[in-house]
Amino acid sequence: MRDPVAAFLRHGFAYLVRRDLRGVWLRGGLPRGPFVWAANHHSWWDPFVASVVLDRARHPACLIMQQDNLARYRFVRRVGVFGTAEPRTGLRHLADGRTLVIYPEGELRPAGPPGPLSPGAAWYARQARVPLYAVAVRVVLRGQTKPEAYVSCTEVTRRGRDDQVTERLTDTLAADLSILDSQLAAADPRRPPAGFRRVLAGRRSVDERIDSAQGAVPWAS
Repeated sequence: MRDPVAAFLRHGFAYLVRRDLRGVWLRGGLPRGPFVWAANHHSWWDPFVASVVLDRARHPACLIMQQDNLARYRFVRRVGVFGTAEPRTGLRHLADGRTLVIYPEGELRPAGPPGPLSPGAAWYARQARVPLYAVAVRVVLRGQTKPEAYVSCTEVTRRGRDDQVTERLTDTLAADLSILDSQLAAADPRRPPAGFRRVLAGRRSVDERIDSAQGAVPWAS
């Protein structure tokens, strides 16, 4: 049965992104079924960006949150959020077809290379037998009035022990973030870097709206 509260919350997440970001761009494909979305956590926007990307890819999502934070925001359980002390809940969500969003750094960190990663993402992927993806995310203010979100996804092989998989995840995430940062530094600030496609349009800049109005309003030409 469809949960109207959960639907309202997901709509609210998308509304926030549309209102306060210029858009979300994605590079890389996503698997058809559930998987583990293991991302860096360097921006307040990270879970909202994950939500809209997965929603548009028709991936029902769940997310692991620090247990004390979940105690403050219990209502987000309605959209599949569960606590760090509830690993079996995460496995149940994966078995039910949800994609698990996890931030292995364990905390919000300054933008830069990823910090040390916990083995949780590798453990969930192994236990649930689902693909593991390194997801590099940057939310940046460039040549427009609103920040933009860029998401780059790379599959990480699950072969080996959890510590070995976590090491590969760390290397992949660090490399993808470095490449993404280099691309953003070199690209035209008014255009997305090569290889990214827009998955969600957000708030256009003032000059973009003026440009659009000039063709529609006679006195503006």
